[in-house]
Amino acid sequence: MSSKGLLKDYSFQPTVSILLPCFNEGKTVYDTVESICKSNYPNNKFEIIARDDCSKDDSYEWLVKAQQDFTNIHISVSRNEENAGKAHTVFAALEESSAEIILSIDSDCIFSPNAIRELVSCFADPKIGGVGGVIGVRNVNENLATQCQTFVYYICFHFLKSLETCTKTVTCISGCMFAVRRDLMVKLKPKVLARNWFGISVNDGEDRFLTHQILLEGYGTVINTDAQCWTTVPNNMKTLFKQQIRWQRSGVRDFFITLKNIKQHVFTIHPNALFSQLVPTLMALASVTAVLVIQQGTMPFAIVPAALGFYVALIAVFHIFTSKYNPEQKINNPLSVMAIAVWIFAGRLIETLAVFTLDSRDWGTRTKVTPTQPTAEPSNPAPRVRPFPAPVPVPSFATLSFGPSAASSLSTRRLSIAHASLLAAAIAANRGA
Repeated sequence: MSSKGLLKDYSFQPTVSILLPCFNEGKTVYDTVESICKSNYPNNKFEIIARDDCSKDDSYEWLVKAQQDFTNIHISVSRNEENAGKAHTVFAALEESSAEIILSIDSDCIFSPNAIRELVSCFADPKIGGVGGVIGVRNVNENLATQCQTFVYYICFHFLKSLETCTKTVTCISGCMFAVRRDLMVKLKPKVLARNWFGISVNDGEDRFLTHQILLEGYGTVINTDAQCWTTVPNNMKTLFKQQIRWQRSGVRDFFITLKNIKQHVFTIHPNALFSQLVPTLMALASVTAVLVIQQGTMPFAIVPAALGFYVALIAVFHIFTSKYNPEQKINNPLSVMAIAVWIFAGRLIETLAVFTLDSRDWGTRTKVTPTQPTAEPSNPAPRVRPFPAPVPVPSFATLSFGPSAASSLSTRRLSIAHASLLAAAIAANRGA
């Protein structure tokens, strides 16, 4: 689905600070900086603030090398005194910024040249508080696991999140590419850093939490499908499991936050957002019941071929769209992604485990890697010089009121393979597919 329905103004060119937190990325972070420096956004209008979170590999050296090699863009490189986690690293970088728009990114992504321009253009609408883009997969056909994730990413960003965009109620803007108004970011900083589970601080899921808070502030959140970046997804079960449980924790916490403040949610945010924050977890509970029913032999036999037929139809749609619009996301053997059906039960086990690990501070998929030294020995990073004057507030709309409920927007709570496929099956059942 396209982003033609969004209000965009390309003449609107505020200053932008790109916050790049890094932990154990190695040379990949150099490639990320290089892709950003090829942006078609005016060079004097954006900067990169990179901050290493005490990586155990040579990520910091690669950041310094990028600072030396790409002199067309102002790049600031610094390092935490101790490992603090992604959220704290992002907000530490924010302290160095004075730009009007903040773009928080992941350090393993490659960005299209027009990504910044597309994201920023949406802030011409004063009702918009947060903007995300489409996240693609770099290692599409590496193995079955990456093929399945490619399928889920594509369906989620190009269809489900696009439906949420219709009512400006995207419930989770990916941390891979998350643009937000500076005044909102500063205002919400204390809430993000104060997150805890029964008094124990947590560090993951800051993207979902921040999106949730932006909605509660009365702003809209959207996905601009013309802004794209590509990430390398997990290619083994161990790393994939760590990623999925991190996302599951984020969704479970979001569910309880919504229940705790249900009155505020009912009277503040659009019904579609409330639907997306509550229903997926309730569906997860329903799926556990379904598994128990199957074990007792009482599940209607017709459900199995119906679900199989739905998956085949969904895969066919995916194949047609990727072939025509996104050939780099095309899967060599589309029917191989039928394997996602096997992961539904595994998703329930991960959901259960997530409930008991909601206080985790792990970066998730970032592990120690063998250093690959830059070709040139880096010197000390250049001193920080603020490139922009004191920020001028971007036009904003503090109180957003919605009219009658629009058609229901359906989305996954997160890019969990199990949950994405489960929600897709529910959509099909509700629409009589």
